[in-house]
Amino acid sequence: MEKTYSLTAHYDEFQEIKYGGRYSSDILSNGMTLHLGGSLDRHMSRGRGGTWANGRNKDVSGNSSNRGLPRWSRREICLLSALVFAAGMCVILGSMLALKYISLDAQQDPLCRQDCQSKRSLLRAARFVQANIDPTIQPCQDFYSFACGGWLRRHGIPEDKLSYGIITAIGEHNEEKLQRLLLEPIQRRGPDSAERKVKEFYRSCISIEEIDKLGSEPMIEVLSSCGGWDLVGAPPGAAGWEREGAPQRPDFNELLYRTQGVYSTAVFFSLTVNVDDKNSSRNAIRIDQEGLTLPERSLYLGQDEDSVKILAAYKALMERLLSMLGAHNATQKSKEIIQLETQLANITMSEYDDQRKDISTMYNRITLRQLQRIAPS
Repeated sequence: MEKTYSLTAHYDEFQEIKYGGRYSSDILSNGMTLHLGGSLDRHMSRGRGGTWANGRNKDVSGNSSNRGLPRWSRREICLLSALVFAAGMCVILGSMLALKYISLDAQQDPLCRQDCQSKRSLLRAARFVQANIDPTIQPCQDFYSFACGGWLRRHGIPEDKLSYGIITAIGEHNEEKLQRLLLEPIQRRGPDSAERKVKEFYRSCISIEEIDKLGSEPMIEVLSSCGGWDLVGAPPGAAGWEREGAPQRPDFNELLYRTQGVYSTAVFFSLTVNVDDKNSSRNAIRIDQEGLTLPERSLYLGQDEDSVKILAAYKALMERLLSMLGAHNATQKSKEIIQLETQLANITMSEYDDQRKDISTMYNRITLRQLQRIAPS
């Protein structure tokens, strides 16, 4: 029986198909039969009655399970190595630049950083001014339209306001920022935490479900503590308060204290603490006119068609609120309240009056003793 050698190479299926038909088998010059490995040749050898002896026909690597898996070529290995090297160099260079920037920022003079902040603020202010002017108008002809034309073109007066300006817009923007801050999760939950108190107080005001659940009861309690809408059974007329058996007349000073001090409501006058207009190093108690529900006194006087409509809508709203808050004869009471506010409007100065814009005219500094003589009550 002639000796037979089988050599199996690590070729993939493509190579087997490519070379299998060309070198399937042959007889060497020394008379030995050579079989070049391939699944086709093996099956053919078995079909011819060939035998597999001493395990010599196994794969040279000893692992037949890896046959058919793609292998990385030398070019792919080189490209992958170059890519890994480039990524590593980028990470190293980026880290060096970040460390250099941090070191320069740490060594920078604080005055220089403050100066940069000022420059950024000036740039923002310049962009704001540029956006609000109207360059198509000559400033020497109409400076107001030149300075404010851009703002007037982009902003109209909202329906719920009598006037609208940059101060109002900034206030609304600040309120939006405050609202976002108040709705953020509480970080400091201590018993004396001002953050916790403010955020919980704000959330209690916007908890619609809880407010609807309570209904008008909290407000009715407030009205009751101030004497109620009216004293049932009290005789008519001012002299009726002094009759024997008549209900006790509420103390006016006590009502002022409750409305001004407890409920922070400006009744008849406002009481605030502000910086002294003529001495910024001290604060002063400021007493000013107050007491109107509508934003401007002219709305009570019915001087135009819009004022009449607004006053009628205000009266209808007041009747509805009085009915919800348990007042008897809400129509009559709303009429009396509007009459009182109209009398206050007649002795009130308009916010747009030139006299209120003059600090010298509005500044009337007096002592507490002088105030007690002027208004003993």
